[in-house]
Amino acid sequence: MAETERRRRQLLRQRQNKQLDAEQCAATAAAARFQRLPPELLAEIHHRLDFLSGLAFASVCGLKLETPPWLLLPGPKEYDAKATVLSLADGESATVRTSDVALRGHVVIGSSGGWLVTTDDRAALRMANPVTGAHADLPPISTVPFIQPHYGGGWFFLDFAPFLQMRFGGSPPPPEHRHGQRTPAYTVTAAQMRQLVYRKVVLSASPHPGSYAAMLIMDRSIGAPAFASAEDAAWRMAPTRGDVEDAIHHGGRFLSITYTGHVQAWQRNVDTGEFTGDAAVAPRLSYKDKDLRRKYLAVSTDGRLMVVLKHSRDEENTSRRYRSISMDTRVFFKVQILDHDKGRWEEAADIGDAAIFVGVNGSLCLSTTEHQGIMPGCVYFTDDDVGGACLRNGKSSNFVSLWDELRDVGVYSLKAGRVEKIDAVGKHLLWPPPAWFTPSFL
Repeated sequence: MAETERRRRQLLRQRQNKQLDAEQCAATAAAARFQRLPPELLAEIHHRLDFLSGLAFASVCGLKLETPPWLLLPGPKEYDAKATVLSLADGESATVRTSDVALRGHVVIGSSGGWLVTTDDRAALRMANPVTGAHADLPPISTVPFIQPHYGGGWFFLDFAPFLQMRFGGSPPPPEHRHGQRTPAYTVTAAQMRQLVYRKVVLSASPHPGSYAAMLIMDRSIGAPAFASAEDAAWRMAPTRGDVEDAIHHGGRFLSITYTGHVQAWQRNVDTGEFTGDAAVAPRLSYKDKDLRRKYLAVSTDGRLMVVLKHSRDEENTSRRYRSISMDTRVFFKVQILDHDKGRWEEAADIGDAAIFVGVNGSLCLSTTEHQGIMPGCVYFTDDDVGGACLRNGKSSNFVSLWDELRDVGVYSLKAGRVEKIDAVGKHLLWPPPAWFTPSFL
C-alpha cells in the first residue's frame, strides 16, 4: 500500500512538472512575439488592461514590474466563490475566483515568492499561486509519525510519546515540556488542525510545484518544526530543544527564532533529506516580554537580520456608551536589527525608507523607493491568530476593529507611534484572516 501511494505521488509530480514546462514554453514564445513591438505600443496596451491582466501583460512582455505586496481579503462567506486582491501601491482591487486558485474554503498560513500555502477543513496543505491559478498539494500531515488520521481523516490523533523521543533524542524533556508526560496524547478534528496545530508554513526561494522546500511551524505545545521538499513525499520532524515561533528563508537556508529569542539556521542533508539546526547564528535576542504578542523574523533591505516585536495594550475609552466595550486594544511595534560587527541586537527607532509587512503568513521588508505607493518607516500588519480568528467567523471588521487593532489590517508608524487605517481595505470579514503576498507569474 505504501509503495503504491509513493508511486502515485511520483507520477503526479511528473505530470505537474510536464505541465509547468509546457506553460513556461508557451509564456516564452508569447514574450518573444510581444517584445518585438515598439515600447510605446506596449505601454499603451498595458494602460488599457484591467488590474490583473495588466500585471500579467507586464510580466510576459518584460516590462519593469516592481510591485509591493498585495492583500488577499476573504469573500463574504468562508466558502464563498470569490475573494478580493488589493494593490497597496494604488488602491486598485480585483476579484478572483477562489475555485480557480484552490482557495475556496482554505485558510492562508504561508506566503513566499508569490505562492500561498493554504489549509482546508480536512487539514490538507497546498501551495497555490493566486495570480496564475497554479497549485499543488504538499505532503499529507499524516506523514508526520506522531499525527495519525482516524475516521476517514475527519479526526487526528496526536501521540506525544514518539514525538518527545525524537525531539529530545531520548533525553528527558526540559520542564516547560513535561506537560507532555501528563497529557501524552489528544485528538482533534481535521478542521481544528489549522486552529490548534498549524501556525505557519515557510517556502524556499522561488518555489514552484516541482522545486521547493517547506518548513512547517506548529503550535508552541509541539514546538519543533517539520520539513518537506518536492523530492520527498513526507514531512520530517526536526530535533530542537527550543520552541520555534517564526521563520524565514534567506540566503539559501531557513532561519528561525524561538519564543525565548534564540536564532538558528537549518540545513538539509542532501544524502538523507533530513533537516538539522546549526549552532546559533546570532546572539540571543533580549527584550521585555510585557504585553508582547508575537515576534517576526525578517531581513532588512541591506541584508541585516531583524526581529519585529508586536505588542498590545488595553486603553480605557471613556467615550464608549457601553462599559462592556469601554476598553480599546491598541497595537504597537518595536524593531531590533542585528549589528554583526558589535555582535548584538540594537533597537531601531527608525528604519529609514523601508517598510515591513508582517502577519501569520509571513514577514517581508521592502524599500519604499523601489516600491512606490507604500509608506516608509512603517509596519503593515494583519491578524496573526488563526485560532482566534476562527471564533469570529462571520463577523466584519466593522464589528471588531472599533476597539481591537489586533484583529484588523493596519499600518503602524514607528516615528509617530500609532496605527493608521488603510482606507482602500474597507470593511471585510475577519475569517479567514487577510494575508499578504507578492505577485509572481512563475
